[in-house]
Amino acid sequence: MAFRTKLAAVLLGFALSVPATALQAETAFEEGERLAQAGDIAGAMAAYGRATTEDPTSTLAYTRLGGMQLVRQQTRDSIQSFRKAIGLDPENADAFVGMGMAYLHSGDYALARAAFSEAARIRPAKQPEIDEVLAWIDTREGKVQPGHP
Repeated sequence: MAFRTKLAAVLLGFALSVPATALQAETAFEEGERLAQAGDIAGAMAAYGRATTEDPTSTLAYTRLGGMQLVRQQTRDSIQSFRKAIGLDPENADAFVGMGMAYLHSGDYALARAAFSEAARIRPAKQPEIDEVLAWIDTREGKVQPGHP
């Protein structure tokens, strides 16, 4: 009887801790959203970081964290966050766009092109905007002269 009581207590404790962790992750994510809207990039980045710690399966939290890191010019860290987001959800077009931007900032146009192309495959409605970015990359790589198709 004592064993069953202990087992029930352990299982109940585990069951109660799962929602608390999810709630903490949601709270941290919401705080990140609020801080980002208020322009507190460092605060938002810290909150999104907490959200990824509390819920390491949150592709959205990793995507937002990568965005904040990119704004802070932490390109390598942002690429890692976007990779993590894509690893969790290979159909996360926003993470591919963010990764493309990070690669643009690092000057790696081939990887930027690949990331933007994947975003367009996932979300075809964005193709015209992505085509503009790809055309800009072409001019930077000297493939097309500015003002000429």
